[in-house]
Amino acid sequence: MIEYSAIFERIIKQYTDDELQQICKTLNRIYNIYDSEGYRWTQLQYVLTKTSEADISALRRSQLSNQVINDLILRFYPCERVVKYYLIKKLRTLSNQIVAFEMSIGNSRIDLCRINGHSYAYEIKTSYDTFDRLDTQMADYMDTFEKVYLVIPFDRKDDAACHIPENCGIITYRISKNGELIFHYLRKANTNMCDIRKCISSLSSADISQFLKLLKIQNIPTLKDEKLSMLFSKSNRALWSAYKKLLKIKYAPKWDYLIKHFSEILPIDMQNFFSTSLNPSLAYYTTTKEAGQS
Repeated sequence: MIEYSAIFERIIKQYTDDELQQICKTLNRIYNIYDSEGYRWTQLQYVLTKTSEADISALRRSQLSNQVINDLILRFYPCERVVKYYLIKKLRTLSNQIVAFEMSIGNSRIDLCRINGHSYAYEIKTSYDTFDRLDTQMADYMDTFEKVYLVIPFDRKDDAACHIPENCGIITYRISKNGELIFHYLRKANTNMCDIRKCISSLSSADISQFLKLLKIQNIPTLKDEKLSMLFSKSNRALWSAYKKLLKIKYAPKWDYLIKHFSEILPIDMQNFFSTSLNPSLAYYTTTKEAGQS
């Protein structure tokens, strides 16, 4: 079997940096872990227009399509899912915490949030993102998380400054010589005075029912507005304590599962495995079997 890295390097030399970025942009948009191995290879052949069928076949015999797409995106397209991976890689070393992806708050969805004694929000803006919604997102996050950080490339720090409040912290990143992302705390976040009612109102009706149970409230009504009325009769101190406990109950199993299987999961698949708790060996075994039959 021809070594995968040699074939991969031979193929990428056929393209300019701009072409590779466009290839990865397309792959990032269309990639779906649930697609079949054969379908993903069709997608790769579609975007690798300068590559011969012989080289595509050699690549296919040497590696899974997931791994090829992962390696292309990590190396040539530092998009949101890449930044999330490296940030998760850094955060997983902290103890007594849980991290969650894409939590809904107000009219926004935070890229990553972290809960320990405090609540932290991390909003990511890559080189490919605009700041069009950042003002609205910041308004939501500053009301609902005790500490908020904007995660941006180092060369965008000045452009972002006018879109964020002074309490918001700034984490910059750059790409090291070996291709990995390195983070730097440019500005520490100050603690916000949060609105517990806005936090609770962003929860689903099912989560609010669980919230009421944590407060040992019985005879839980069906309608969300009625549930909220019952909750808002409690003190803010009691609500904050139960709210953080609820988030830990909801997300701790997913976070623990992700950390347990971290080394088995491809960087581009981190959020998928967090959301669904897929079995890595089963998910990648299916594609391995398909590849062997091709």
